Amino acid sequence: MPTAVVTGSGRGIGRAVAVRFVREGCNVVVNAKRGREEAEETLKLVREAGGSGVVVLADVATREGCRQVVKDDRLIEKQLEVSLKSVIYCSQEAAKTMGEGSIINIASIAGIRPFVGLSIYSAAKAAVINLTQALAVELAPRIRVNAVAPGVVKTKMGDSLLKVLGMGDEEFARRYTLLGRVVSPDDVAEAVWMLVKIPTVTGQVVVVDSGQLLLGRL
Repeated sequence: MPTAVVTGSGRGIGRAVAVRFVREGCNVVVNAKRGREEAEETLKLVREAGGSGVVVLADVATREGCRQVVKDDRLIEKQLEVSLKSVIYCSQEAAKTMGEGSIINIASIAGIRPFVGLSIYSAAKAAVINLTQALAVELAPRIRVNAVAPGVVKTKMGDSLLKVLGMGDEEFARRYTLLGRVVSPDDVAEAVWMLVKIPTVTGQVVVVDSGQLLLGRL
């Protein structure tokens, strides 16, 4: 997913530009010289529009400020926090308090086969898959640990990806899946429940992608 750096986007025209770029499927770096509250309000609007981003307070009238805005370290951190660290922390805390039970992680087929433009996301989801298997070994037999790896799902994130690809649901499903349909959130939920329900499954990754991986065109 492309990233747009929008300077002066704490308010006014910059804010409108940031939200507009989100609607075209971009991540956004929200920048302001000062005024974190305004910048955070822009970030809130970005998220409400279905996108993701970060706030970088920097004075772009200086060379150092410009350098700070265009560095992508914070975006990498954010992606790892959302996609990987959250899984690590939740698994650790849950394992401390659970007697017996089941942990289901949400991975992605991007963690099985890399996707162009999703390098950090792919790496994080690959780590989730390996973490799932390691925890299955470490927490057995008390706790079972499995993962679901969806393909493109009909969500805001999925819609953003399709916008970047320049196609709608039907065209994507026809060209990139075996079954001719985009995965729904309910499909993923059913797979999660299946893993909870079957008491003899652990350390597994269930792919729910309408045959996208097998077709191998994305």
